[in-house]
Amino acid sequence: MTAPQPSFTERVDALAPARQRQVRARDLGIWLCLTVMVLTLASVAVSTSDVVGPATLPWWPAQNLSLRVTPGMVAAPFAAAAVLVVASRPAAARMSWHALLVLSYLASIAWSAALHTNVDSTMTSTSTAGARSAVALLVSYTGSEAGLAITVIALSCLTVPLTLVAVKSVSGPVAARGIAPVLILGPWAAWATLGVDGIAAAACAAVLACGAVVSERHVKGSDAFWGAAAAGGLLGIAALLSYGAAWFAVSLLCVYFARRRPVQILVSAGAMLAVLAVAAWFGSSWPYGLVDTYNAAIGEIAAHPGQLWWVALLPALVAVACGPAVVESLRRFRTSSAWPLMAGPLLALMIAPLSGANPEHPEYGWIALCPWLVVGATALADRRRSVRAPVISAAAGACAAIVLMYSG
Repeated sequence: MTAPQPSFTERVDALAPARQRQVRARDLGIWLCLTVMVLTLASVAVSTSDVVGPATLPWWPAQNLSLRVTPGMVAAPFAAAAVLVVASRPAAARMSWHALLVLSYLASIAWSAALHTNVDSTMTSTSTAGARSAVALLVSYTGSEAGLAITVIALSCLTVPLTLVAVKSVSGPVAARGIAPVLILGPWAAWATLGVDGIAAAACAAVLACGAVVSERHVKGSDAFWGAAAAGGLLGIAALLSYGAAWFAVSLLCVYFARRRPVQILVSAGAMLAVLAVAAWFGSSWPYGLVDTYNAAIGEIAAHPGQLWWVALLPALVAVACGPAVVESLRRFRTSSAWPLMAGPLLALMIAPLSGANPEHPEYGWIALCPWLVVGATALADRRRSVRAPVISAAAGACAAIVLMYSG
């Protein structure tokens, strides 16, 4: 009598994790090559242009060729290690959804606070009127630099749980749990706490979270109507904080389109226009401000042609700031269930550099895009398939953030 032989499907299932590890190792190699290319390109830009340098590249490593030890250098590795250990445990898959949201938010606060707390309250001439008003309100409300930093971090880190809510609605709870460590330890957190851009990113996340939840199949009638109106209102508020937030209207439209909610498209559009109309009534015209920003960018490029370096640098910097998970996410874009969430940020990544928005601080306007460019890493077309959390990708991105922010 011969021993029972394993079935062919069992052998295939055993090979699946090994193949997945190989693919993610390849993605990590691609991202590392991209990082080296970006650093090389930035070095050329610094040496050939008088408008690209340490003053406009605060993330640039080893500016003074010295290593400065700060409390964040100790706190950041411990925060990252704690997140990675919890994410790799089997108990993380059994954690309740609400507990996951709360812990993700708290972990994001710890990670962001360890990376950077130097909030700059000064605004550029190309900032929106809403952003200037928001910063003035926060400065007057907090009353100190420490209070301002705590408030900005607390508001900016809402991006993580709100993104998880949107991913769960569109791609299912398995994908949301898998992408949680990548969102928590995103290298872009080092930029998100420098000013109002992180708050704008949280507002954009609220837009897609609200739009995704209220467009679900079981939401009907007045709940669907007022939910769509709330999503449109949030989109209007986000646009008042950042001109780049308007690109998230594309993602909201794709969510409604994929779920066949034409009425909600009209309701959200009307609510957004109503918010902008009210702002214009009080003297803050969003279209005129956008035109002025565009003209200022064109004038800046005409006066300093070296600004054209940002057309090549910005998309590459965004890919580096997203971490290795962005490679897997973009590779799966066509087959991922999260494509509606990625559509707007991906379109902004390809087109927006040509507009030259915010020429005085061009690297800060991309913070809101980063969380949404990585959500496709765990969002498979089949929601029932188990997905391993990309812990290696999250760890590599966290290490890159620590090196870039504390070696200069």
